[in-house]
Amino acid sequence: MKRFADVVIAAVLLLALSPLWLLIALLIRIDSAGPVLARPHRVGRNGRMIKVHEFRTAIAEPDAMETVGGCHGEQVTRIGALLRKTGWARWPMLLDVLRGDFSMVGPRAEMPRYVGCYPTEVRKRVLSVKPGLLDLSTIEFRAERKLLAGLEGEALETAYVEQVLPLRLDYAQRYLDQRGGLTDAWIMLRALLLPLRALRGE
Repeated sequence: MKRFADVVIAAVLLLALSPLWLLIALLIRIDSAGPVLARPHRVGRNGRMIKVHEFRTAIAEPDAMETVGGCHGEQVTRIGALLRKTGWARWPMLLDVLRGDFSMVGPRAEMPRYVGCYPTEVRKRVLSVKPGLLDLSTIEFRAERKLLAGLEGEALETAYVEQVLPLRLDYAQRYLDQRGGLTDAWIMLRALLLPLRALRGE
């Protein structure tokens, strides 16, 4: 039933958002050279490596989206900063939902290099389900940029692993404790408000 709902919702959103996608693609190409979509690696269900679809938000370097520095460093483009702030950068992952690698809602998919930092039992539990395009940390965890602001290099990596990653894993486990149709609907409805909250500076 969850898979059926994922496919229907993803297909409807892809059709409904296609005009916005075209506008975003045009702005990305105008803003900087390189492809419209990035294809970073993430870890999926049962530890399987997958390449996801995201709007490119950084300069066109092969490894720009594979590290925390690439996610928060100076190479983020002007339109990329807006896409990350509003959460729109991740919406091409609807293609990954249709493909079956993602669910609409689930634990956040992490970069491969950081999955090794998961505690063993937590890793088994979090990777036992498909990751989600939307997740509880996306809705409730708004402090990541503040925690990592002004950091770079080893200090940035350390802060991510010691401060941000444990919080994300806590949210992932909270979702797994509460998951169900009503929880997924609640998260999706709240996700609709994220762009407005971001633009208002919340």
